[in-house]
Formats: sequence, structure tokens, C-alpha cells
Amino acid sequence: MSMRVLDWQALAGGRIREQTAMTIGVFDGVHRGHQALIAKILRQGLIPTVITFRQSPKRILSPETYRGDIVSLPQKLAIFEDLGVSQTILIDFSENFSTLKGQEFIDALIRWGKLAYLVIGSDFRCGYRLDTDAARISALNADRGVITEVVPPVKEGALPVSSSGIRAAIVAGDFTRARAVLGRNVAIDMEGIPSRAGTEGVVFDLVSSNRVIPPEGRYRVIVYEHRGKNGGTGTEVEISISAGKICIPSDSRVPWQVGYIEFVSL
Repeated sequence: MSMRVLDWQALAGGRIREQTAMTIGVFDGVHRGHQALIAKILRQGLIPTVITFRQSPKRILSPETYRGDIVSLPQKLAIFEDLGVSQTILIDFSENFSTLKGQEFIDALIRWGKLAYLVIGSDFRCGYRLDTDAARISALNADRGVITEVVPPVKEGALPVSSSGIRAAIVAGDFTRARAVLGRNVAIDMEGIPSRAGTEGVVFDLVSSNRVIPPEGRYRVIVYEHRGKNGGTGTEVEISISAGKICIPSDSRVPWQVGYIEFVSL
């Protein structure tokens, strides 16, 4: 059965009928720390549900410093489904939602989302001006009979696994480090990215797609025709990145349609 994707209005409209095990976050990259949270909601015998955002709140609140998304929204949803998530709730970080207090947000998940079990990271905060931390959420839920598990950060060596750390690794071109934290190779979803035919090949504009951009240079990648598990066997080629654009050379070996590219860790 495919994963069900709902928006906040559908949740408020009573579309959820069974008790849920939830985790909440931006989940950019769906790295090993995120995967640890998801693994816990899968073991509860409830409907495993992820609460996340259509766009990163940081991209909306601090566009001048935001380095870009590690994965696209369709890419993120595909990873959730591959991990076994049954249901994802997408939140639009609108002005109205951003003023919601943390307690009001959690109350809504209990009332409309049938929340029975919640797992969050120890550094998790939510609500207007991040007014509610993990300890406060745990206390609120205890009063309402909701089991809450607060987990410490997953570490890679001495450093905590984080999306910001992955962005820094990609920006530095350290795909080996990024792979260790992600648990898989760095991959860019190319579907929907503006492209044009150039003298050397097909040029994709990463800047306009708000993706995190590796440094300029030449890279070995595997090009797949489609996103996800059914993308095919892929074709290994060398691409170039310059001025925020990826150039995939014109070559009969490369699929006519590019779904995503996966950087080969050395």
C-alpha cells in the first residue's frame, strides 16, 4: 500500500481515524538521525506518521542565509515511503501557522491526529518563536496520556548528525562525509529543475530550484531516468558544475530524460 499524504486542512477535517505514532521535523536529507526517529514510530503497532513541511521554515524566515534544500519534497516523500512510513502530514509554513503556540500545535495533533505516541529529538522546539521545547512537550503529553520519547542526537564520530552538517559537507564537496551522515550517496532530484540545451550538453539551473550546490568542478555521477527505486540501472558519467549550474554532457549513453543524479563517493 502506498503512503498517504495529507495536508493540515485534511488533518483538521477529521481524515485521520486511527491512533498514530508520530515524529515531527523538517527532515531535510532524511539523514541517519531522522531515520532513527522514524524507526521508532514503525515499532509501536500504530499508524506511523511523519509531520513535516512543504518548504523549510528557514528558507521562508531566513532566505538570505539559507544554503538550499538537500532533497526535494518528492524525493523526501519517496524516502519516507521506502522506510515504511504509512502517512505524512505536510504543513505549509504560512503566517497563520507560524504564530501558532507550541501547546496549540501539540493539542491539535492529539485532537485531530489521534496522537498516541510521539518521538522527537532532544533539541526539538516548536511554536511561535519556538516557545515549546522537548521537555515541555513531554510534560504536556503526559497530562493527556500520550507517550513521548525524547532521544539524544545520533553522532557520527564526535559530531552530532545534522542537516546543517550535511549542507556544509556538500558545499565543500565532501561527498564521503555526507554519505556517512546520510546513510546513502548524495543525490539531486532533477525533475522540475529548469534546463536548456548548451554547446556541451544539457544545463540544469540549481540556483533557481533552491537546492544546496556542490562547489564548481567535475564529478563522477550516476544518471537515472526516473526518481526512486524504478529509476533503472543508471549510467555513470562525468558532469561539471559551474555558477550554480550542472552540465550533463550530450552522450548517447545518458538517458533522454534525467530523473536524478547520484554522486559517486570516492
